[in-house]
Amino acid sequence: MANQPIQHVCIVSQQPDGYRRAGITLTRGENKHQVTESQLEALKADSRLTVQIVSADEGANATPHLEPGSMGSTIKLDLSNAPDELAHIIAAIHELKPSKKPTLDELAFEVDGVDGEQKPTAQQRDDAWSWYQAHIVSAE
Repeated sequence: MANQPIQHVCIVSQQPDGYRRAGITLTRGENKHQVTESQLEALKADSRLTVQIVSADEGANATPHLEPGSMGSTIKLDLSNAPDELAHIIAAIHELKPSKKPTLDELAFEVDGVDGEQKPTAQQRDDAWSWYQAHIVSAE
């Protein structure tokens, strides 16, 4: 009976909809599921996810104390391997702790000696967002 659901969990994913782990397809944000012990181990081992065990009553009725974007205080970002031309954009994304790809306006910045705000191109933002999602690490 090892495959019987034994834990009610809330899984918070910062990954795009469709991300899969332990045979479960996740959406960005909260995902409530019943999982086996082996699934629970696989989910907890994934640094892109936060997993909270909830009681059966909580799993059915209550909203856990985890929200998309709330993982920001437990996320570390190492920019040592980031492309030089994207590092400042990736750092700005990390500061925002977004639950979805930020807009160009949200990533506007100022440069010494240049008048007005500067914005990354859509391609730079997309490349930085992809790099950020692939390299964030949970500090838990």
